[in-house]
Amino acid sequence: MSASTWPESVKIVDTHYIKEENAAVYLLIEGDRAAFVDNNTSRAVPRLLAALEENGLTPEQVDYLIVTHVHLDHAGGTAALLEHCPNATVLAHPKAARHLAAPERLIAGTRMVYGDELYDELYGEIKPVPAERIRSMEDDEELTWKSRRLRFFYTYGHATHHFCIHDLATNCLFTGDALGIGRSHFQRPGPQFVHVSTSPPEFNADDARAAAEAIRATHADFAFIAHYGVIDNVPLAVDQLLQSLDRMEAISVAAAESDLSDGELNGFCIERVGPAFDEHFKACGVLDIERDRACTQGDQMLNGMGLAIAAQRMRKAK
Repeated sequence: MSASTWPESVKIVDTHYIKEENAAVYLLIEGDRAAFVDNNTSRAVPRLLAALEENGLTPEQVDYLIVTHVHLDHAGGTAALLEHCPNATVLAHPKAARHLAAPERLIAGTRMVYGDELYDELYGEIKPVPAERIRSMEDDEELTWKSRRLRFFYTYGHATHHFCIHDLATNCLFTGDALGIGRSHFQRPGPQFVHVSTSPPEFNADDARAAAEAIRATHADFAFIAHYGVIDNVPLAVDQLLQSLDRMEAISVAAAESDLSDGELNGFCIERVGPAFDEHFKACGVLDIERDRACTQGDQMLNGMGLAIAAQRMRKAK
C-alpha cells in the first residue's frame, strides 16, 4: 500500500484481527505528540506500541485514544492500551463512554453473538476504563490539538454510540464503520468498493443513510475506514454504501414480511446476503469477485445476523 498518497501524519496499523488487512487502527502524529483512532483488541496492543516506536514516539507522547464506537474490534483494547499511555485521554460518544467505564453488558452481548470460545480467542480480558480518563464528545464538537482541529460528529445506523472524526487540517475522515467495509485500489488491483455493515444489534437503515450524507457533506479528500484502509473517492464511496444499503434493507423487509418464525429469520437473511454482496461487487466493477468475497466472508455473516434482528424490530413495530 503506497504511503505517499495521503498525509504522512496518518499511519495505518494493521492489527491482524482475525487476518491481515481486516481491521486497522490509525496513528495520528502531530509534531512530537500522537493519538490513536480506534484501539482494536488487547491482542493488538503490542502492534500499536511498535508503531509508536517505529515513528520515533513513546507511549508517554500519546494524548488521545479515540473510540469511534464500542464494538469490541474497535474498543476492546482501550483499557489495555491506556495502561501503557499515562498521559492519554479516551475520547468517545457519551453512550460509548458509559460502556467503556462499565463494559459488562457489552461483553455479555458480544459473547452471545460469538460464543465463549471465539470471544476469548479474539478479545481476551477486557477491563473497565477509569471514568476520570474518559472525555465524552458532543455532536459537532471541535477539539484543538496543537495545530490541528478535530471535529466530531455523530453518525448512527451501524450503532447508536458512533461518531466520525473530521481532521480539518488534513481534510481526512476517520469513519469507524459508518462508511462500511471495503477495499481500495491501494490494496489490490481494481476499483474501490464500500459495502454497508449491518452487524447486530442496532442496525437502522434510515440512520445509516443520514450518516452517509453527513460524511458526504464534509467534502473530505480521504476516508480511513476501519475495515480496511484508505478511500480516496469519498463521494463514490457514499454512493456505493447507499446502493448496498438498499440491497440489505430489502432482505430485512422481506424477512419481516415472511411467514417464518423469528428463530428462522437468521438463516433466511444470511442465505441472501452473499448473493447481494456479489451483485454489489459487480456493480462496483470489482475485478476478482471471488477474492473480495473471501475477504468479506465474516462480514457477510454478521450482516445477515443484524438484518434478522432488524426484521424482528419491524414486526414488533407493527
